Amino acid sequence: MRLGKIFTLFLLLVNLTIYGQEPKRSEGTEAIINTINKNTKGISFVLSDTGINSELNEIGTTFFKNKYIILSNKKRRHAEVTVNPITNTPNNNLYCVDVKEDGSLSFPLLFSKTLDSENDEGSIGFSQDQKTIFFTQEDINNKEKFNLYKATLDENDVKKWTNITNLNIVPEGYSIETPSVSFDGKKIFIATNIPGGYGGFDIYEATINEDGSIGTLVNLGPNVNTEADEKYPFMSSDNKYFYFSSKGHTNLGGYDVFRSAYVENKYLTPMNLGTDLNSRRDDIAFVLTSPTKGYISTDKHQSGNFDILKFEIRQQENLFLNYIVAEEVSKIALPNAKVVVLDEFGKKITETVSDNNGKIKLAIEPLTLYNIQVSKEGYETKKLEVTSGDTEKNILLAQEKAVVTEDAIVIENIYFDFNKSTIKQESELSLNKIVDVLKNNTNMSITINAHTDSKGSAAYNQKLSESRAKAAYQYLIKKGIPANQLSYKGFGESELLEKCDKCTADQDQKNRRIEFKIIK
Repeated sequence: MRLGKIFTLFLLLVNLTIYGQEPKRSEGTEAIINTINKNTKGISFVLSDTGINSELNEIGTTFFKNKYIILSNKKRRHAEVTVNPITNTPNNNLYCVDVKEDGSLSFPLLFSKTLDSENDEGSIGFSQDQKTIFFTQEDINNKEKFNLYKATLDENDVKKWTNITNLNIVPEGYSIETPSVSFDGKKIFIATNIPGGYGGFDIYEATINEDGSIGTLVNLGPNVNTEADEKYPFMSSDNKYFYFSSKGHTNLGGYDVFRSAYVENKYLTPMNLGTDLNSRRDDIAFVLTSPTKGYISTDKHQSGNFDILKFEIRQQENLFLNYIVAEEVSKIALPNAKVVVLDEFGKKITETVSDNNGKIKLAIEPLTLYNIQVSKEGYETKKLEVTSGDTEKNILLAQEKAVVTEDAIVIENIYFDFNKSTIKQESELSLNKIVDVLKNNTNMSITINAHTDSKGSAAYNQKLSESRAKAAYQYLIKKGIPANQLSYKGFGESELLEKCDKCTADQDQKNRRIEFKIIK
């Protein structure tokens, strides 16, 4: 069993013990866990202690000059911890800690006496040049409300942080929490409970203007926000993925961490990061320090006291989508269907065709949405969105109707086994289109004309074309079409569409054809 799984199971047992319950999962819980974990299949989050945690509160925020800034209400050196008179618990202060080579943390020191207050401090964010800080503090008149402030770094000033300004970007009486700034410094993300959202705390974004002012707040929409609370936003350094904690969506309980792809200014359907990372506790303040490492804060006893854990994302196995392309009514497999796979950002990942059994196998990445387009001559193109958890399924294509012109019934090509006159199963589906036309037009008569490519002798090709024309004729008879509506003829290689000395496979395929000509 992986370390992350052991850790999660241990905390689940602790959690259940606290509430006096047996460590037993309901069928509904199991279904939620299975749904969540299918998208994280192929990777694991391995969690371990950071060495900084106490019996009280530690929550991670962000980085400043290679130091990790944390919130803690444990008394530290050179710091005075005040007590919230309502909850009778110590207030959080901001500390900076050293980051060791292995990701462990040590030596917490008060981050700033200037920014420290007698009230609760909240999360922070920095501009790209780290000369501007956005921080939250508890309102002195309302212990359930936080305000967002901005300050400027002045290395020559003894206070260091100057021009402290309350930004007042939400109406009076509402709280602003867990601010975060994008790596490029162009956006700030906040959680707030202002009216007009989807419920509880929603996450909003706003542009940080060149003069440092904050633009209009924009709700991130229903793919991120729910009727429950969403907080702790974090945008990846490449601006491709948005991480946040939510009490909604497909959730194990409390706050879970989710990831949403950010594509063309839209946030796509988020994915729960799985039971290695998330639990029935509150799991918050997710940050990445590299593509495979980072920190998360977790409330180990649901008592309001958090620990900061470091995590490493490990690849367990290669993942593949194993799909079968088939006709939607009969479920007959369809070979040679063209399959184009795009990632969530519109980048083509691969292009392939289904094999003789309609099967396709595609290498994929965990936690990813894919857009798949499947097309085949004679069928309607199918577009579908799948996740990396949808590893096995059928892709069903609907047949297009035959096209009736003045002199022919036009359908896709009819396929036979190599050098044989046995009609392939997929082409029986195609011939059924001819059946439908003739049954709806009982006065129509057609001739079935079969042609071959130029490989082999003319005599052999003539004989082969005649047997193939006869096979199509016999299939239509078997399907109830009267013989007086049908005739057939083989033309061999006498009427090539592509005249070539060394024909390509595509040219040969165009020459190998059956035409359904209307006689009357």
